Amino acid sequence: MDNRSVSVKLFSLWLALSWIGIQPSNAQEEILPRPAYHAPKASEAMALDLVATESGWIAVGERGHVLLSENGEQWTQAEFVPVQSTLTKVSAAGGHLWAVGHDATIIHSHDGGQTWDLQWFSPELEQPFLDVFFHDRLNGLAIGAYGIYLTTDDGGQTWQERNMAELVISEAIDWDAIERQMMADDPDGMGFDRGCYEFMECHLNAFLKLDENRYMIAAERGYGFRTFDGGNNWEAFRFSYAGSMFGLVPTADGILAFGLRGQVQYSPDFGDTWQLLDSPTQSTLLDGVVQGDGTVLMVGAGAARLRYDPRTESFELTEDRLGDAFAAVALTQSGEAIYAGEAGLSHE
Repeated sequence: MDNRSVSVKLFSLWLALSWIGIQPSNAQEEILPRPAYHAPKASEAMALDLVATESGWIAVGERGHVLLSENGEQWTQAEFVPVQSTLTKVSAAGGHLWAVGHDATIIHSHDGGQTWDLQWFSPELEQPFLDVFFHDRLNGLAIGAYGIYLTTDDGGQTWQERNMAELVISEAIDWDAIERQMMADDPDGMGFDRGCYEFMECHLNAFLKLDENRYMIAAERGYGFRTFDGGNNWEAFRFSYAGSMFGLVPTADGILAFGLRGQVQYSPDFGDTWQLLDSPTQSTLLDGVVQGDGTVLMVGAGAARLRYDPRTESFELTEDRLGDAFAAVALTQSGEAIYAGEAGLSHE
């Protein structure tokens, strides 16, 4: 099984991405969205992301579940969600909310998450969105599997499909050096296979806005993309580790990237160089957040909670390899952690 297959299998396992991109669609049958059911134990079902709002917290997960909480401990289900599709990410800006997920779904709320309207739904694409980000109430983007990339400048009333093959206008990749290293490691090998990059079909897993002009996307098979002009043009680069990265977090002096098999990488120069850190876990890491003291808390498979202190370059790990996976983490104003994962929502 190649690296792409492994990353898709793990990501589908821990984020409930059961699509895996191999199920043929029936072009003769129109798939219509169905509203989410109200479930008595929705807060114990798989949750995949959460975000702070002016009135508390919003979490999203499987079967179109959207949950609201004032304190991060007691959760109630939203009044109306127009889809039963698994929701993978949620973003808040300007008093509005957007969530994305399977079936190429984008939904929006203007009332704090109680009711939602459908902005995009294309199950025939078999391309789940894996991240969403809004700069303000009007301008945002959604990215996901096989290079899907949408932007909006009107709050999601309309979305524009972008082509990564056209957006990526330069490469910060030394292909000759990669080829030489591959031949040194495996003299009888076939050389370096560019894989998903060949046709710009890499899964776009996570988006980071560093400042008004510099954004970064973590992708699969060791690829990443960065922009210096607010997303008009992108440059491709390679991480030190050739596996998929699922998260990006800014630190005081650089960027942490983390993902498959517990790999953690650090860049002090916006991706010009990456240092592979000595991570103490092999559990796949899926999300992270900067804590008040500057340390980074990362979470993932096997109930992993991995803390990294950039000042001492040291790790502290808590995990249970047989435990439920954490898919996302957020912090309350007092610094307590709220986790979303296989077993639902928990507070620490």
